[in-house]
Amino acid sequence: MPPIRLPHTALLATQSIDPLNSMIWDRFPMTSDYDRSYTFIYYEDLKTAAPFYRDLLMLREEHESDWVTRYWVTDDYAIGVVQSGSGFMMAMKDKPVILCIGLKDDADIWALYKKLKDAGVKMHTSEVELREVEGRIFFCEDPEGYTVEIVQRPKS
Repeated sequence: MPPIRLPHTALLATQSIDPLNSMIWDRFPMTSDYDRSYTFIYYEDLKTAAPFYRDLLMLREEHESDWVTRYWVTDDYAIGVVQSGSGFMMAMKDKPVILCIGLKDDADIWALYKKLKDAGVKMHTSEVELREVEGRIFFCEDPEGYTVEIVQRPKS
């Protein structure tokens, strides 16, 4: 029997599911015992995160402690920024993580791109790209050097 392939998130964006993945969805429904999720990233200086995540991306800020701040992307998912030396890990020069944030269908991705670029954010794409699977997409860098991917579903 071949190994089971779990559905790829791109399938959610396009809402096209092949028969094998349909069987997987039936076996693993979209409900679980979990009700929230965080991705923790580690900063040398915690204060440098707010101008990017709170002010530019307009994410709700929640101070968990003097060394952890959460930025809420949705009601059940947050990016947690942790002061290096205070959490489980240390900030490192290499940032092998991409933070992918899905923009609502009716939001203006081009205006967000311009806002970030005009604010001096380091952009990794020269413009908003149109891709068949991912839709509208661009990449930039947060103040600590993490790559942030902003993606918006393709138009139907």
